[in-house]
Amino acid sequence: MEFQSTKNDRLSLGLTLYMDGFAAVKDMRKLVSESVIEEVQFLDVAERIEPGSIVIRGSTTTEQSFDPGLLASGKLLELYIGDVVTVRNLEVGEETQLRLLSVSPSLIGERVETKEILLNPSGELVLPPLPEGAKMKPSVTWKTAHGPLNEEVHVSYLTRGLGWEAIYIVEIRGEVLSLAGWINANNQTGIDFHDVRLKLVAGQINRQGPNQLYEEASMMLAKNMPIRDSFEERSFGDAHVYALERKVVLLNGQSKQVRFLSVEEVAFKKVYKVEKGSKHARACLLLANTKKNGLGIPLPTGMVKVYEADQDGEMEFTGEDEISHTPVEEKLSLTIGEAFDVISESREITREKREGLEYVTYRYELRNGKQENIRIDIGHVIYEQLWKMESSTHDYEVKNTSEVEFSVRVAAGKSVVVEFTYKVDKHTNLI
Repeated sequence: MEFQSTKNDRLSLGLTLYMDGFAAVKDMRKLVSESVIEEVQFLDVAERIEPGSIVIRGSTTTEQSFDPGLLASGKLLELYIGDVVTVRNLEVGEETQLRLLSVSPSLIGERVETKEILLNPSGELVLPPLPEGAKMKPSVTWKTAHGPLNEEVHVSYLTRGLGWEAIYIVEIRGEVLSLAGWINANNQTGIDFHDVRLKLVAGQINRQGPNQLYEEASMMLAKNMPIRDSFEERSFGDAHVYALERKVVLLNGQSKQVRFLSVEEVAFKKVYKVEKGSKHARACLLLANTKKNGLGIPLPTGMVKVYEADQDGEMEFTGEDEISHTPVEEKLSLTIGEAFDVISESREITREKREGLEYVTYRYELRNGKQENIRIDIGHVIYEQLWKMESSTHDYEVKNTSEVEFSVRVAAGKSVVVEFTYKVDKHTNLI
């Protein structure tokens, strides 16, 4: 005998959302039946389950399977290809018997009486009864030991169509800014989730294939987060789980935003960045992800939208950027747009050979048309592999083997020339 379990049997429901568009569903139900049961059909599950990820606990299971269902998978009509169906046209009071030939992308049928081919016939399509054992809705089914049921069953699985992303809102007021973080969860699983416990995993999960079992381990949000909302962080093995304390409702087809971060009075610096060929400088915000600066938390990747207070006090949108996963103690750089009044002209001045070495001189002319003093960072890439700085008008930092950076202060309405020479030895491994 079969036993069908629905969401009405549910004791609890949990979701762990991952940033790669999938989620772990944990569904606990009470199964009670005085009749002898041989098979359990576990209904009200997601349409896009990864079958190899299904784990059943609390029930003796000798065989298990996932059936996507005829309605959910769009396979209902395909089931009747080759069979005779009825098209009932209520407007003219006629019925036509067709042998179904195709259902995608168009419905094509062969009239039984005349063998004519009809394309998308108008009317109500009447299908024969479903074959025995056909399931209309998605279900997890397992064979169990013969006997009555009285058990708490935990069914967990991975499903596509359910994930989350981080969205940040920055508001600049004078010398400080506020930062709000929101999760945006999107449900395209085919079912509604009511009163669900919600967890988030930030970071890249290593997966070898679509059916690999999940484990809650990753770079997750760390301890002591300056949270102002009802989220709780706790350790889990070698990782951290970020959980919403209250239960939520996430309906099929719905996108929901929940705030997970809110900090005020964050110090920042506004700088302008140029490189070879730049005409206008890029306007950037720099802030330190440290506890001293009100942060000190791993920030998951996400889109950042920046607003700034105008002279009239109203907040105006000034740009947006996307950040990658940013650990504690790292600097965060946001590019918000191109600076209209900050100009850069750069060119190679000379390239000459002396005593077997090649000497290259490069010049940047920076002009600040703004009514305030600014900082301009020059990121200059040197394409030659073996080089050494010979002279420079300004201090610089070697960022890596092929890039140097100059940080230059330019007064309001003024210009500054940065000039430097480096030597290249293309014939030896050392200079």
